[in-house]
Amino acid sequence: MHRRGQKYKKLRSSCDFDKYKVLLKKKKHDCLKKTFAAGTEMEKKMKKIIVYFIFVGMYSSALFAQLWPKGELKQNNWNTSLKKIKVGDVLEQEYYSCFGGKYDAVLASSWLKAEGNPPKKLKEGEPDADGNYRSGDELDWYNYYNYCTWTEMYGPGRCFDGKTDTAWCEGADGDGIGEVVIAWVDVKRPVRIWTGFGKNENLWRANNRPKDVEVFIISGETVGWSVNGPNFKMTVIGEKKLTLKDINGWQKLDLDEYKEVADDTYQKLDTYDLGKAGTFVGIKILSVYPGTKYHDTLITEISN
Repeated sequence: MHRRGQKYKKLRSSCDFDKYKVLLKKKKHDCLKKTFAAGTEMEKKMKKIIVYFIFVGMYSSALFAQLWPKGELKQNNWNTSLKKIKVGDVLEQEYYSCFGGKYDAVLASSWLKAEGNPPKKLKEGEPDADGNYRSGDELDWYNYYNYCTWTEMYGPGRCFDGKTDTAWCEGADGDGIGEVVIAWVDVKRPVRIWTGFGKNENLWRANNRPKDVEVFIISGETVGWSVNGPNFKMTVIGEKKLTLKDINGWQKLDLDEYKEVADDTYQKLDTYDLGKAGTFVGIKILSVYPGTKYHDTLITEISN
């Protein structure tokens, strides 16, 4: 004990405490650097993981939406109930906004059946239009999806798909008086309409165009989500009657009493903005400008 004490005293008496302080600070600094570096690496890894899952989520949602069995567009008994639509009605069916196909059936009282032959079914070893090859379940899904899309040729979704070479066409006998179509638009912004079949001048003249219409303002309450779009319960909150111009092009759909945007700048909205708005416009045909050849009445587009 005595020797150890002497050694301790000798060591202690020869220590340079300033050097120890410097060494301690250096060790502490190195330790902090290592800890910070480890934290930075962990943050980088976490960021990569988050970005990865965001990418996978976006890709899988798009893929899922494409391959989801949206089903063929078919007429149902409840479709004709839209012809009796009035303010205060809660529509019988909810609208699933991200699928199309059979889910768009809630948006019209009728539509013209697809014309021509359905798309050819690809077989094993046959490339699609983009040169891709499919097999097994993937090939079955691809063929079914294309068929379902073909059934939507004149469906209600065609009057708000952003294209002027497609159109909704009523499917009733005669001129389609009393038929109704609903389009997903933001009624708080300027709304426009393109009546008739705007694909070309000959088709526009050959087919009917709506003249006098009853316009319904519809509010959508979000009651769920499917893949990447909301599901809406729809309630009719307003109506007015308008006489439309007979022009092959855009014209204003006068909903100024609902508009909250000051100017008349039109802007095609994406599903995210439409989902936030949660509103729709219904058009009921009261009279038509007659076509030179056909009795079908069409609306090319209803859009912001």
